[in-house]
Parts: sequence; C-alpha cells; structure tokens
Amino acid sequence: MILLHWVRVPAVLPARVIAAWLARLPAQRSAALARELDVGGGLESLTGLALLAACAQYIPLPSLSLLGESPDGKPGWPDGPDFSITHAAGHAVSAIAPPGVAIGVDLESADAVNPESLRLVTSVAERARIYAGSLSATALWTCKEAVLKAAGAGIVAAREVEIEGAVGHHAGREYHLKRLDLQRNLVLTIATTAPVSRSRIVRATASTLFDASRTGSRRSSA
Repeated sequence: MILLHWVRVPAVLPARVIAAWLARLPAQRSAALARELDVGGGLESLTGLALLAACAQYIPLPSLSLLGESPDGKPGWPDGPDFSITHAAGHAVSAIAPPGVAIGVDLESADAVNPESLRLVTSVAERARIYAGSLSATALWTCKEAVLKAAGAGIVAAREVEIEGAVGHHAGREYHLKRLDLQRNLVLTIATTAPVSRSRIVRATASTLFDASRTGSRRSSA
C-alpha cells in the first residue's frame, strides 16, 4: 500500500516552530533549508518533510535525523522505505512506498504545462496523445517527473522517459503509473517500480502538522 499525505502549505510559520523542525534534520540538510527560508523560500520543502514525519503515525519510520542521499542524489534513509516529496500550487505531498518498491511522485496545477513547452522532451507518440485529447500536457509531464524521481534521475533525463498508457519506461526499466485526484485543479502522478493496487490518502491540516507541542513526539523506529 502507498501511504500518501497532502496539505496546503502555510503562508507563514512561527520562528520557534521552524527552528524545532530544522533541529530534527541532519546538519547539512538543516543548514541548506535554513538558508532557503532566510530568502523567503523553503516552506514548501519544510512542509513536505513534516508530512513525511507525520506518516510515522501509521507505519514505523526512521528518524528525520537519519535522512541522507543515494549516490545519484535521491533523498532517502539508509534503512527504511522509499519515499518521494513534491509541492506545487500551494500544496505539498509526501508518498511512501511498500518495502522493496521505489517511488516517485509529482504534483502540478492542472493548467501548469503548455503542450509546446514539452516539444523537446516528448516523442511523436506522446505528442499525438496530447493533441488527441487522451492525455493532458500537465498529466504527461507529471508522469515523466514521477518516473525520474522514482529512478533517482535528474530533470535533464526527461527526454529519455517514454510514457505509454499506465507504464513509463526509463533506462530499460518499467515504472507503473497511478494518477490520483486530490482536488479538481491538481494533477498528481505516482510512479512505482512494481504495481501497487492500494493507496491510503490522508489530508492533513497545517495547524495540526506543525503543532509545536507535537514536533518531538511523533513515533519512529530509530
């Protein structure tokens, strides 16, 4: 089962709440996020990490303090389930895969992508599906992004991802695609390295997610 949390990103957070969450992260990640917050960004990323931590209410998870990166730069735990975080259109999403399954998730507002902007990263067959109306440009882009995130590949490899129905292909591997409706103006796609039939979707509220009295009390297996 995929465990997915989503929430509207808060416009502001009290400094003490931000400090409490930054203290839970590895030093390098905390410092980078603090710099981003100092220049007016970063709340989306911080919200995604808070969503990830909230998943420990449902399944055992390592501590946020153990987060690292794979050699290809994909965030993850050295011993824990694969996960993916995305944010767009004022919302953030975290998704955790079952054991042994890699996952990528991408979120966009429904009108975020113009078909012409994808010309250099799409095949003739993909563009034909867009113009035939069987797949929107935004949906196609979220499929490609989700596959890239599951693969741990960078955005420059978007042209190497081929979307064919409910399957994405990249570097000789198949990725199973699932699109979920969160609300009407959001497009969300999940890519996994194995088919996963069930998803548990939890909509959070920022006030509960960032409750300062709970920042140190979430259950973990670390």
